[in-house]
Amino acid sequence: MKDLKELRTEIDIVDKELIELLKKRYDITEQIGEYKASTGAALFCSEREEEKIKALSEKLGDYKNAEYIENTFRSLMDYAKYQQSNNTYGRKDIFLIGMPGCGKTTVGKILSSKIQRELIDMDKLFTYVYQISPASCIERDGEEEFRRLESLLLTNIKRRKNYFKYNDTQDLKNSTCSRIISCGGGIVVKDENKDVLKKDAIVIYIKRDISLLAKNGRPISQKTGVETLYEQRAIKYETWSDYTVVNDKDLDSCAEEIIKILKNL
Repeated sequence: MKDLKELRTEIDIVDKELIELLKKRYDITEQIGEYKASTGAALFCSEREEEKIKALSEKLGDYKNAEYIENTFRSLMDYAKYQQSNNTYGRKDIFLIGMPGCGKTTVGKILSSKIQRELIDMDKLFTYVYQISPASCIERDGEEEFRRLESLLLTNIKRRKNYFKYNDTQDLKNSTCSRIISCGGGIVVKDENKDVLKKDAIVIYIKRDISLLAKNGRPISQKTGVETLYEQRAIKYETWSDYTVVNDKDLDSCAEEIIKILKNL
């Protein structure tokens, strides 16, 4: 049996070779992204990914560490997609703001799929972190307390706090890929949120005719009235945002308009 020093020497040699191969691979995937962006071709192809995984699985056969290699390869393909997404659509986070029911979350899901970005739904994250839904928090503790917790959540999102790692207390200072964040409709209520939102990010206002906005499950909309809420918030949506996209057709069209904006930045 080889001793530990000898084994570590061997793995160091392999790592040096891997680094050079990875540098070459990412240089090539960068060129692929540039080609697709210049020709208008779809940036991502799930069929191609599955073909590569299938070929890898067949090549590995019953090798005892096949599972680890396949998982490593999947991660490698994911990071290549992040690389291409960043190069094509920029590295800044994308914040979606607008009235409750304007389509922020659904448009965010479409964008997430099309440009390979993590989607953070602030209302869902609020429920996960505080173990109470926004609506229930407002009803139980009042809107002022809800807004305080929402602002804290926004700050931690910007700090890239990792809520999904058990007992994690550290912030993620760097991230490979930017994110799409769907904000609650009242994120503009507290003025202190403006600078947090806009720092090193793109803020997009999704505007929708107030007659089409849903009220179900939205206690503030039901209590105050959609028209009154719009009058109170409209100027902030407009002045806080970098771009406005009107959601008056279908959600896919709205997402495509945002993609056009990102490509032209």
